[in-house]
Amino acid sequence: MSEKVPAPWSPVELTMNGTYICAKVWGREYVWDNSLLPSSVRTAGREILSAPAALHARFGREEAEFKEIVFLPISAEEDKAVFTVCASAGNIIVNIRWTVEYDGYLEMALSVVPYWSFWGVSPVALDGLWITFPLTCESSGLYHYWPTDRYDGLASGAVPEEGVSTAFKPYFWAGWEFGGLGITTETDEFIELSPGKPCVSLTPEGDGRILRWDLLDRKPRAWSDREDSWGDALGPVDYVFGIQATPVKEQRRDRMEFRIVHESYTCDDRLLMPDENGKTLLDKYKDNGVNWLIFHESWSAMQNYGQAVEEERFQTCVRECHSRGIRVMAYFGYEYPTNAPLWHEKKDDYLLKNPAGHFTGGWQRHNPCQRAYMVCYAGGYAEGMRERVKYAMEHYGLDGIYTDGTYVPWSCANAAHGCGYTAPDGSRRPTFPVFAVRRHVKALYELVHGMGGMIDTHQSSCLLAPTLAFADSFYNGESIQEKLKESFLGFLNLPAFRTEYMGKNLGLFPQMLAYTDSRMPIEKAASLSLIHDVLPRPGVGAEASAAVAPYWKKLCAFGSGDAEWHPYWEKDCPVRPETEHVYCSVYEKDGKLLAAVSSFNEETDTVLLRIPEGAALGEIVPGIASAERDGCILRLNMKAFRPELIELVFS
Repeated sequence: MSEKVPAPWSPVELTMNGTYICAKVWGREYVWDNSLLPSSVRTAGREILSAPAALHARFGREEAEFKEIVFLPISAEEDKAVFTVCASAGNIIVNIRWTVEYDGYLEMALSVVPYWSFWGVSPVALDGLWITFPLTCESSGLYHYWPTDRYDGLASGAVPEEGVSTAFKPYFWAGWEFGGLGITTETDEFIELSPGKPCVSLTPEGDGRILRWDLLDRKPRAWSDREDSWGDALGPVDYVFGIQATPVKEQRRDRMEFRIVHESYTCDDRLLMPDENGKTLLDKYKDNGVNWLIFHESWSAMQNYGQAVEEERFQTCVRECHSRGIRVMAYFGYEYPTNAPLWHEKKDDYLLKNPAGHFTGGWQRHNPCQRAYMVCYAGGYAEGMRERVKYAMEHYGLDGIYTDGTYVPWSCANAAHGCGYTAPDGSRRPTFPVFAVRRHVKALYELVHGMGGMIDTHQSSCLLAPTLAFADSFYNGESIQEKLKESFLGFLNLPAFRTEYMGKNLGLFPQMLAYTDSRMPIEKAASLSLIHDVLPRPGVGAEASAAVAPYWKKLCAFGSGDAEWHPYWEKDCPVRPETEHVYCSVYEKDGKLLAAVSSFNEETDTVLLRIPEGAALGEIVPGIASAERDGCILRLNMKAFRPELIELVFS
């Protein structure tokens, strides 16, 4: 560990020998072997490339080979290393600046440069440019891209037999349940493709799949219809990509110790008012096992500003939480309010604008009255937010922050802080400030962790590794709540959950958002999450946390966080369902098994499990199901969508 590299990462290790470079970071290794792009990527203990990644250039109908490859070292520090690669193909020059950061993020700053016409070469004839990452089949069966095509839609899951293709997306990830490779870029400004042609695709080829980004299928517009001259030179076409193998860090082994609930705060005594039995709501939370409380947006008098409605009362409330062993996070979101002190001076820099030049969002609150509009972290708001977070943690004794949307690079066309571009037809087009958001949350992580805190973030279907690397946990599922309630099994397929909601492919721990009601009680959400080693997070009030409390208690008592986990989709899972539409994942530790069992079968209450020979039946939690054993078959009388934790002990 070093001052420049925060926990849990380690310094960048760079080895360079001529045109061979090896960069090692926590859990991953990238190699360039006389290649413009990595020839090897290792993560989660495996090689994920089936052949070297490559930049391809086509001239007419012929693809040209890159030659004259030269590597130049620039710098090598603990937190990052920089080198450049220079090459030529046909009559173009390619210059790439590679930056390797300690979290395994690679920045590829690519310049495609036309030959100087005074050399007497023919006019540049480049009419095709694309990048390929050949992936092994076992390392590319799942995919995710962002943004989704609709707010309540899915853009994750198992790769279909024919593959996946899409128009421009600022992020695309391919992988498996425990790792993968993500590619990001902020803009399609210099991506020029024929109408209807996909920009990003993941398609089968041979024994694997090709992740491909198409950049050009014709001569770049910047080089067309004019000649190169000394006073009017043809410049390069520039692209910047982020490339990152996942997981970005080890998933926290104490993740089951984060027993979190959300709570509103309206500056009243509701949390501390005793009931007829002398119990306050905080007491009930403590009794249920809650050890983290998140105060949602109403705690701050100005939306996201970090100034409590009544500061002394809020400080008292935080102290009362601490006295019960409950730590506190407070909400910081993605909006700037009209009652902020510097609204008039800062709004045009801080706020996100759509291509028409208008603000977005506009959440309305009362007591005090205000509206709040969406911010863009490419502007000055990022620094201002960090100052407010520092103030709130110091002044109120907060143990961390809950961020809403902060890790999401919403599209923005605000030219005042460098977002968006003007298309050839004169219209404004948005860009996605991935790199600005990454810089912001990286600094935010260093600030909050430097103060001994943690960051939980809500990111609504945006599984963007370059930003989420700098969160401790994420809270996902808001965008699909109504779809789940309408058709729980018909909407969210299990491969999609394993991709987007399980967190192991990124090295983060998630919790599942569950807006519970009669259509989806908290137990129903738990039936989906627990078989994926994920907790549902209960909302306001003691009732929901009481329903989750037995699962919390048993998982923590068993030590599930550092147990060996056998997921339901793996053939060697030691407990196997014999009943259709029943799923079982198993924790193994100290000669014991703990099976998380969920039935999605509404046609029967009888569930049969095949258990290991010699296993004795232990505790069943919450114990709604009854069990009978017949040799290696365990017969459960078990309702659908009511999960059970079943302990098995070996003498």
